[in-house]
Amino acid sequence: MNKSFFKIISCVSISLCAIIIIALLAALKTAEYRLEKISQIVDDIAIQHIITEVAVNDTIPLNSDINVTEEIEVNIDLNLKTTIPLQVEIPVDQSLLVPFELGVLDFITIDTLIEVTKNVNIIVDDTIPLDQKVNVSVFGGKGFGMPIRGNIPVDQKLNIGFDELLPVKSTVPVDLLIIDTLPVGLSLRIPVDLDVPVQIPIKTKAKISFNGPLPVDASVPIELAIPVDIPLEHTSLSSYFKKLGISLRNLPKLQEDSE
Repeated sequence: MNKSFFKIISCVSISLCAIIIIALLAALKTAEYRLEKISQIVDDIAIQHIITEVAVNDTIPLNSDINVTEEIEVNIDLNLKTTIPLQVEIPVDQSLLVPFELGVLDFITIDTLIEVTKNVNIIVDDTIPLDQKVNVSVFGGKGFGMPIRGNIPVDQKLNIGFDELLPVKSTVPVDLLIIDTLPVGLSLRIPVDLDVPVQIPIKTKAKISFNGPLPVDASVPIELAIPVDIPLEHTSLSSYFKKLGISLRNLPKLQEDSE
């Protein structure tokens, strides 16, 4: 019975060892496969490109002379303010009506004869004073003087005609305002001497050329993003990745060599 049990134990042990060996061989194959895949990935990394953007935000001092050999076209848009001297003679030849006012304050002496051809109606409404002596005779004898005094009222309309020239001699005051227009003919030349302000809009294009170098002294601000493409195979990282790939492939061989 002990022999049978020992045989069974031996068979089980051999079976377990065989299973472990098979599992180890399978794991080794899987590890080799995965190491190969990792090596290929490392090899691919060695030939990849690093693509990124580098932000630049800086100020660059610029102090140099620049030679400009070509003509530069410049747009000109401005308002030119200036004064123009004007010296001319303006001819004037026309007629004008000039209004005027003339005040007359004077005395006119009249010494003349006036012929009155028509009868003149005169209304007399006055009182005639009477103071005189009247010689009165009584019975044909010697008369005597009788004083008569009084006022005789007269209210009568008279129609009087004049057969002779009437002398008129008097001084007549004159106070009047004469308003009229006077025609005036103008024929002259008027000199004009003045500065006329003008504003001239200028819109044009001009070409500018430079005979010598232009000095430049300034600070140039730079703010940009520079795209960068770095191939790893042109850097020292490529050799490291290649060595890493070779080392990963040689791991199983090192294991065999150690055995």
